[in-house]
Amino acid sequence: MHLRIDNEYDRLEAVLVHRPGPELDRLTYDNMRQFLFEDVPYLRRIQQEHDAFVDALRREDVNVYYLRDVLADVLADANVRAELIAEVCAAPLVPAVADELAAGDHWSRDELIDVLFAGLTAREFEQRTARRVAAPGTDAHFLLSPIPNAYFTRDPAVVVRDAAVSCKMHHRERVRETLLIRAALEHHPTWRDNIITYGGSGEPTEDRPYTIEGGDVIILSPQAVLVGASARTRSETIELLAEKCFHFGHVQRVYEVPIPAERAFMHLDTVITVIDRGMVLWYSKVMQQVAYVHRYEALEQDGQVRARRMPEKRSLPDILRDEFRTDLTIIDTAGGNELFASREQRNDAANALAVAPRTVITYERNERTIAALEAHGVRCIGIDDSELVRGLGGPRCMTMPLRRAQP
Repeated sequence: MHLRIDNEYDRLEAVLVHRPGPELDRLTYDNMRQFLFEDVPYLRRIQQEHDAFVDALRREDVNVYYLRDVLADVLADANVRAELIAEVCAAPLVPAVADELAAGDHWSRDELIDVLFAGLTAREFEQRTARRVAAPGTDAHFLLSPIPNAYFTRDPAVVVRDAAVSCKMHHRERVRETLLIRAALEHHPTWRDNIITYGGSGEPTEDRPYTIEGGDVIILSPQAVLVGASARTRSETIELLAEKCFHFGHVQRVYEVPIPAERAFMHLDTVITVIDRGMVLWYSKVMQQVAYVHRYEALEQDGQVRARRMPEKRSLPDILRDEFRTDLTIIDTAGGNELFASREQRNDAANALAVAPRTVITYERNERTIAALEAHGVRCIGIDDSELVRGLGGPRCMTMPLRRAQP
């Protein structure tokens, strides 16, 4: 498959998702905030809701790939398995643990995938291997932590035009998500012939403070990309990404859009999404207060392509009009009602996933936002969300689009 994402709204053809699994059962009310949750989801119900979400995608003729299935294929290669385990275990584990995991003697392939998502405690390691490792605290101490945010596949990687960007996660608790999806993109026969513009295995995964997450990247057109400078994406990284995109000829303009560094607005796509060419859904309380926009354009210097950063004189709506080359329709979440917009913002009302022009999947609880969308001719596919929403991410967050139809 040739990766291809030229915008946010043309018919969605393929996505990568992760069905919530045993990693969520590692959450407790003592550790949930460490793992970026504000409540503990009910696993069976969240799986049912995610299955219904995938069914909705498939009814729209979207080809859905599960990360777990992809990893099962990738881990069949012993060399790839050893390489991935070494990366995953580089920081938190003693070498003996990494060696046991890579050897495959004590865990089947499916069990190893469970470990990659759900983590591994000292007691579990000893029970499998009859070897004891020194671990701080009790035998229930995690030698390898779980990654319960993994069902938000938007953040670890994003496709820009015909190449992937492997992201650098802000929170260390999420770094493994990047490693797993990067391994899938680099080694699975479906995608391994595509290039990774930024963050490939030849580059360090951990080079803080240069962090960027996929929820901050919005593809406007084949020429232009919006990137949020947020709590999780640094301005310095946006400049690096722009330079890489210009070098590979993927886009011509990158716009940096700052949003408040608050948990309720953790990514740009929590306050704005594109519904169709010339139509956006946004949370006006944030988007009407954008303090500045910086524009990056390519500059050749000493035989190399650099990113030239310039203050943008146009307002964000004017930028959108110019990039869409048409009039702009802005739909406020909850129809502009300040009280309900604030409430629905916590339910990811602005985080709708466009599966085709003016056709979106959204959480059904956002009734006033759905009414506002439908009043503008947008077809809304509401999905159950009582448990999915507990992770603070919507339908767009739960998908990594791989390919959209060409206009």
